Amino acid sequence: MKYRLIAHHLNQFTSQFLLDLYELTNDENETIYACVPNGEIGITLILSGESYIYVNEKWEKQPHASIYGLIQKRQFIKLSKNFREITIGFSPFMLQLFLKESMSCLLKDNATDLSFLFDKYLVEKLIKDISTASNDLEILVHISLFLKTSLCIDKYDKRLLTADKLITVSNIHNVEDLSFRLNISSTSLRNIFKDKVGISPKDFIKIDRIKKALKFKLEDEDSLTQLCYQLNYFDQSHFIHDFKKSIGLTPKKYFQNKQLSFDFYNYARWRYDSFVEK
Repeated sequence: MKYRLIAHHLNQFTSQFLLDLYELTNDENETIYACVPNGEIGITLILSGESYIYVNEKWEKQPHASIYGLIQKRQFIKLSKNFREITIGFSPFMLQLFLKESMSCLLKDNATDLSFLFDKYLVEKLIKDISTASNDLEILVHISLFLKTSLCIDKYDKRLLTADKLITVSNIHNVEDLSFRLNISSTSLRNIFKDKVGISPKDFIKIDRIKKALKFKLEDEDSLTQLCYQLNYFDQSHFIHDFKKSIGLTPKKYFQNKQLSFDFYNYARWRYDSFVEK
């Protein structure tokens, strides 16, 4: 399995709305890897091969064009041999600008067929155009043209961008504090998140905390205490519970596994066998 970032900033339009853009390929062997909560949601276009998500103790085949992400716990994904996909990664605050429906309509533990949310002809054309593109710049052009047809800039809500910075940069991890700083009620904040993000602010905060924890270099018990303090957890037991529920391993098991913790940005770390208890 190979992971390759595509420089989306080279296109003026895509640079405004995308968090990342990448190509995922697989060779002659079937591969299973883990997808963990990271606060990102994406449009995935399967150009060759098949992809499956393990849901309710069975493998479910995924649409060749879908929206997937904002999961709250680890999931396993299986790629067939000779597989290729392009994934367009958004902050959920940006993806909602391209959807006519509320973000709350998206599936939480599975992929949502893109044809349910975009014109089927345009979706099929996008897959065909990207499949025949000769370079990354052509891929960017096709993606920008597709997105421009659905962009509704009137749906842009500056409060969400402010909320994102308060959570991810200022480490505001309390919904009441967040609503106070945005000068809106907690109920209004929850409704905005449900409609335009797809999950509650509480769940978004939990995802952000776990993402930050995964990048931490844990060396001893004192480091775990420091990590809990940095993430504004009341105590270690609360943090351990959230971490295990999201990742499937306790923090101790995760950080002891060098295959998982040595390099946050190495995609190979998320292979299925990385999660085998040792």
